[in-house]
Amino acid sequence: MYLLAQAGDAPALKSLVRQHIPLVQALCRRFSYSQDAFQQGCIGLVKAIRRFRPEAGVRFSTYAVPVILGEMKKAFSHELGWRSRAAVKKAKDYQESYFKKNGRMPSIARAADAAGVSPADLCLLLEMEKGPKYDETGDLLLSIPDPAAEKWFIRFCVRDILSRMPKDESELLSLRYFFGKTQTELAGALRVPQCSVSRKEKRARARFREAWTEAE
Repeated sequence: MYLLAQAGDAPALKSLVRQHIPLVQALCRRFSYSQDAFQQGCIGLVKAIRRFRPEAGVRFSTYAVPVILGEMKKAFSHELGWRSRAAVKKAKDYQESYFKKNGRMPSIARAADAAGVSPADLCLLLEMEKGPKYDETGDLLLSIPDPAAEKWFIRFCVRDILSRMPKDESELLSLRYFFGKTQTELAGALRVPQCSVSRKEKRARARFREAWTEAE
């Protein structure tokens, strides 16, 4: 049916869109996107159907998800306020300056501090700010199965949930699991007892687990 849709068969295209529209709706629910993003997601779905190559040996959903998200990012970019765009610019300027001076990229924590946002917020903003990649023919570089695609999607889900959690809990989980900080190190940095960090982490993990379960 994909070949029929790609050949211009309108009924085949309409049937495939109806079949896969729940995928767009699921992404909208998980990422709390607006109606504009849903419309962009539908555009991405049509693009994915027209460009999908069954012979590539990858499931349609695996191919379609990053294509749909790439279109959704266009809607999300319009929703970013000037403060968020300014933070991304500050972070990138700092990364460029740091690299020229030290010959390596700074940590996300350093870049986030320079931009005046939390590491979790910067991760999300940088992810959203990225656009879809194209090759020299203009086709999306997603026709080749990507073994890391599922990992990327999971990371995206994690960052979205963190962005909607209380800031202190989001930063705690980011520092613990993105940057490998121990509870002892966090307790020393925050000048609080380790048991306090442990209790806060337990609450944060419970909140994250609840949000993840709801999104399934």
